[in-house]
Amino acid sequence: MKSKGEIANMQSVIEGLMRQLEGKDHMIQHLLDKVDELESIIKDLSNNIEKMTGVISTYERRLFGTSSEKSHKGKKKSNNDENLTEGGENNSDNNEDELEEEEDGEGIAACKKKSYTHPHKRDYSDIPAEEVIELYPSEDEMKGARFVKKTSSYRFLYIPGRLVKIQYDRYIYCKDGHLITPKLPYVPEDLEKRHTTPELIASLLVNKYLYHIPIERQMDMLNGGEIKVAKTTLHNWLTAGIDSIDAAYEAIREKVLSDNRLHIDETTMPVVDSENHCTKKGYDWGFISPTNRLMFFTRMNGSRGMEVLDKQLKDYKGLYIQHDGYGAYVNVGERLGKKIINIPCLAHMKRKFVDSLSCHRRKAEEALDIIDEIFHNEKAYKEQKLEPYLIEAKREIELRPLLDKLKSWVKRERYSKDFFAESNIGKAVTYTLERINGLYVVIKNGLLDVSNNMAERTMRGHAMGRNNYLFCQNEQSAERTCKIYSIIESCKLCRIDPYRYICEILSRKPEVGESWDNLLPSNIKFA
Repeated sequence: MKSKGEIANMQSVIEGLMRQLEGKDHMIQHLLDKVDELESIIKDLSNNIEKMTGVISTYERRLFGTSSEKSHKGKKKSNNDENLTEGGENNSDNNEDELEEEEDGEGIAACKKKSYTHPHKRDYSDIPAEEVIELYPSEDEMKGARFVKKTSSYRFLYIPGRLVKIQYDRYIYCKDGHLITPKLPYVPEDLEKRHTTPELIASLLVNKYLYHIPIERQMDMLNGGEIKVAKTTLHNWLTAGIDSIDAAYEAIREKVLSDNRLHIDETTMPVVDSENHCTKKGYDWGFISPTNRLMFFTRMNGSRGMEVLDKQLKDYKGLYIQHDGYGAYVNVGERLGKKIINIPCLAHMKRKFVDSLSCHRRKAEEALDIIDEIFHNEKAYKEQKLEPYLIEAKREIELRPLLDKLKSWVKRERYSKDFFAESNIGKAVTYTLERINGLYVVIKNGLLDVSNNMAERTMRGHAMGRNNYLFCQNEQSAERTCKIYSIIESCKLCRIDPYRYICEILSRKPEVGESWDNLLPSNIKFA
């Protein structure tokens, strides 16, 4: 049995140990408070860094332009595919040189450059010759010779652009007191009093609006010969030519608005402000019918307001419109009192994440991997030329899980504790989360697309035009620009030559009972 002294000593030791434990608890609590304080400081610094890197990225884009919208990296190979030969055997040791390389230590894949293969040489034997010139040996060489065979060689002749005068001498007769005057070749009424032909008008229009050659340069090209034409004359010819095909523009517009689905986009076109001696930015709206392969541009004093959209879609007979998510599109169905389903553009979502690569590479790549896989599948459907019902079935199996995965990812990022809305990645996440639900509509309709790239591509003519002829002189000129771009882009969608089409409709005399529906780029039969 322990004595009272021993018990007292043990109690004092225990009390001392307890005091030490309490001191350590206070120290641990103090350290935890310090950790929380440091974490708060780190979070604030991280937000500031993201904000500043976003600002830096913005200034870099203003200085050097935006980055390419191509895929952010090479297509990843699956673990099963990259190590298998055609016979199905594992050949990873022999294919080390063909594996994807990593950049920046973060697994950015870059495909190995393929060796160049020369294209197949074409002999042009399938093209009919404009002129056939027969060549024989000299008479001395042919004496005592016999014919063996005939060979054909081809050379191309280029005729520079120049004006050639055509004179029509009309012999007028009189019969029964009436003059008989031969008629000149048909041209539209607006061109009757002008010294021009449909071919010349078509050439001027195509050179300016398809090949983006300003009138001043065309004037220099044409005036290299004996005939000199003033700049004002060329502009008047262009104006008369566009006015002559106004009916074709209206027919295209009516046909486009009869489709069940539309791709819509808008782009800028500067117009001279004569009062303030400067140019003002205006907008041209493009409406595309993928079914009819036609499109038209429209312009209401360059406005980007919803009244332009409402005026055009007032006559729309379809159900779906696809666009970039601009606010004017959102409630257009409610404003017009009809059912219109809005479909967002996956390419615009991808563009936001591509812009985030420089500042938030890891997160941006997570989203881009999913988006790239969607585009890869959609490309395969088009290459295989699948019927719409087969596309719907494949999308149910392949597209829906990918959309679910992307939606879950953006939701997780949006509501994470370190989310910063003003950063590039924050803007991309917010933009995608607000629009991704609209993409589920394409699963049930194999005719619909996941992107609005068809409309984006038709805007390139405007962009190239702005880089060359810079602006339109007035609103009337801008309206005519919309009309001729509508004709040219519709021809490109139908894969016919715009020059040949414009020549045809300017030189074809109207027949009784003939409608413009037969003269649309998608239906025309060339003479």
